[in-house]
Amino acid sequence: MTAEGLEALKVPAELVEHELAAKSPLRRTAELGVSLAAVVAIFAFAIPAISETHYSEIWSQFSQLDGRTIAGLTILWFLVMWTYTGVLVAALPGLHRSQALVLNFGGSAVSNVVPFGGAAGVGATYAMGMSWGFPPSAITRSILVTGVWNVFTKLGLPVAALLLLVLDGQTTGGLVVPTLVGLAALAVGIAGFALVLRSDELASRVGAIVDRAGSLVTRLVRRPQRDLRAAVVDFRHQSIGLLRACWKRLTVWMLVYTLGQYLLLLACVRACGGSTNELGWIEVLAAFTFANLLTTIAITPSGVGFVEAGTVAALIAFGGPPAGSAAAVFLFRAFTYLLEIPLGAVGWALWAMKATWRRPVLSEQARRSSPTVAPACPPGGDPERLPRPE
Repeated sequence: MTAEGLEALKVPAELVEHELAAKSPLRRTAELGVSLAAVVAIFAFAIPAISETHYSEIWSQFSQLDGRTIAGLTILWFLVMWTYTGVLVAALPGLHRSQALVLNFGGSAVSNVVPFGGAAGVGATYAMGMSWGFPPSAITRSILVTGVWNVFTKLGLPVAALLLLVLDGQTTGGLVVPTLVGLAALAVGIAGFALVLRSDELASRVGAIVDRAGSLVTRLVRRPQRDLRAAVVDFRHQSIGLLRACWKRLTVWMLVYTLGQYLLLLACVRACGGSTNELGWIEVLAAFTFANLLTTIAITPSGVGFVEAGTVAALIAFGGPPAGSAAAVFLFRAFTYLLEIPLGAVGWALWAMKATWRRPVLSEQARRSSPTVAPACPPGGDPERLPRPE
């Protein structure tokens, strides 16, 4: 490994240190304490109470898994992770699939170990992306666009799952109201997004509405208010060219990735004794969409604890076996949360060792003198050549 590579290995530690140093010692200690207390309380008390089982019963479900099943689930999980590279490549034209895989694992690993660590994960994305020659503007654009698509997916899938449950007659009318509310929220979000992309004037109007709503929240939490109207207009300027060129690929890959995650949970449920008589594919889909929403809880890294408890409760409520449901969720999270941490460390090491990946970022003067070109959305990455990012 080169001296440059060894120096690069310090980046993840520095990102976490910066994230923690940005807060007062009292606040940092309080956040860590609350996060740890929440995880301990959920796993020690909430999950056993929800499932009405002991961890020994859950472990017995794991002991019944054979090597072929574990191997099959591992292959499925890796294929699912690979599909997300399609999202990243579409959002950051010029990025290779191998780089996207390392970027995904590296950023996730940092976010998965730091409470309220989303900023650290974003910092990891900037560190890797800029080392490959992408300017900050392109990385910012990719983060914003993938963030919007993630939000729409997280909002849209629960609505679809609830509609399927209602149409299938497996639930009471109590879910009709939240389904309609979710559908309305999704429709408003998509309509607002379409208006933002239509023109600067409409983007400014939508931004003004967002700014007024944001001011109410910031007054409640006593945080400074940023100019959200300008932020919305700026988002349009940064992303309009990319979205016009790549929105179809971005949408398809996001749906494929999310469907793959759902299939992984369904496979874990079947592997841990959840027969089709107990849990059908619609019930598992509904539980999965609920778990997807819970990952946004920032109290613990990636919502750990809350995701497990909520998903176990949902599966049992839909008729799943208590011990089997808990085992399935733990197995699913072992792939989608725990395994990402050591693989993220491997990703950082690969990034540090592969010096040929690193490119100098274009200077500000060079970017200004270069002609502005709309981002390309190539049909596939070239593993031998890194195109000029912008």
